[in-house]
Amino acid sequence: MSLLALVVAGVPSAAADENQDLNLIPSEIQAEPAPRAAAPSAPSPRHLHAKAFVEDVFTLASPARAVPVAYPLPLATWQNRTSVDLYAEWSPRKPVRFTLSNRLNLIEQDGVDFLSRHTVRNDLREAYVSWELTPSTYLEAGRINLRNGAALGFNPTDFFKARTLVGQPSLDPSAIRQNRLGTLMARAQKIWSNGSVGVAFAPKLFEPSRIVDDSRVGVDPSFDATNAANRALGTVSLDLGNWSPQWLGYYEHDRSKIGFNLARPFGDAVVAYVEWAGGMEANLIAQSSAYARTTNEIIASPQPFLPTDTSAAFRNDLAAGASWTIASTLTFNVEYHFHQGGFNRQDWQNWFDINGTDLNPALTAARHWYIRGYAADQQDPPSRHQIFVRASWPSAIVRELELSGFAFVDLYYGSTLAQLIANYYLSNRWTLAAYGAMNAGSARSERGSLPQFGSVVLQVIAYL
Repeated sequence: MSLLALVVAGVPSAAADENQDLNLIPSEIQAEPAPRAAAPSAPSPRHLHAKAFVEDVFTLASPARAVPVAYPLPLATWQNRTSVDLYAEWSPRKPVRFTLSNRLNLIEQDGVDFLSRHTVRNDLREAYVSWELTPSTYLEAGRINLRNGAALGFNPTDFFKARTLVGQPSLDPSAIRQNRLGTLMARAQKIWSNGSVGVAFAPKLFEPSRIVDDSRVGVDPSFDATNAANRALGTVSLDLGNWSPQWLGYYEHDRSKIGFNLARPFGDAVVAYVEWAGGMEANLIAQSSAYARTTNEIIASPQPFLPTDTSAAFRNDLAAGASWTIASTLTFNVEYHFHQGGFNRQDWQNWFDINGTDLNPALTAARHWYIRGYAADQQDPPSRHQIFVRASWPSAIVRELELSGFAFVDLYYGSTLAQLIANYYLSNRWTLAAYGAMNAGSARSERGSLPQFGSVVLQVIAYL
């Protein structure tokens, strides 16, 4: 996937070219309201349980607009993706279960040769085996999508989210928790009536790879992206009546963190939640510059891409919010996000002030966009402060129609990423959907500086 194109969010579906297909942040799927782990659901012995569907997604994006920092790559104005999606569980014997989640894509895109190596793309999201050693005690190994976090728009404790994006029609970040690449790992979990404890270890199998990689073919499973460091995670979750706390400890060289989740209902309609993680690490500018040097990116520089303090410090990430459900149908979510390693107001001014004595403005622009693309690939906000709002209305007007929408609002300049989504369920087999997205704000703002204003997406799903 292309790191730089991700931040544009102009063509929200799987892209054919590695330099053009990360402009996506995912399809709407409900995120878990509480962090407590749930027991894996095992099919009956020797039973195969499978779900499959065919999907066609057509995207039309707005033409490129003038922006203060020139975007260094060509942008697609249309794309069509046809996919076959499969989820299967097979239990040959009662304590053992195999799980597979995979999507095969055929992609046509403006400006890309249909016979290129990126026309066919395979997303191997999960492939693992589970073994129930004793009742409610599980061992799992393989590519697993391990998710943590109570919030919807930003998950500080979702430590395995980096470099896992796959193409999809919606920009709603809650979907990535379900529809993304897993990580090769071994995991153990013990569940009881009032909580659970778990531990996971993901080994380093490859050296860190370039985020912008033209050599990657479309069927590459991208294990070099998900397993480029030794990582370990321990969790303890409790169910204390109305309180659902979770503690997490995460290990990664130079990026170890601790985390905490808490959710609590207030009556039948309101659920409040908070998610926090903290640890020693460098800021976004220093991290992205160092990663470019580690992977020998063409844009690499011995100095950080923008003026900054490159030292590591204890940095906090926070997502706090609440959901409110009206008449058991319409649900609103409001969240505040704080990412201490992200841009402050001075960093944004430095990012926009690209003109000066630089003898190579094109290279400087590429470096500036690399910082934002790196943040998108890590699934961290580029700014320190933002607000996230979301609304969902199933059975809206008629029973077959579901409406939803969300917006990210940057608290420095008020720029906004917003998307409206309509799903119409024709039958048990057919679903139609439409998505409309926009990046609004002044030219010198987070969203207003993106080179495409918005997009319209049409989706058809046929369940097999």
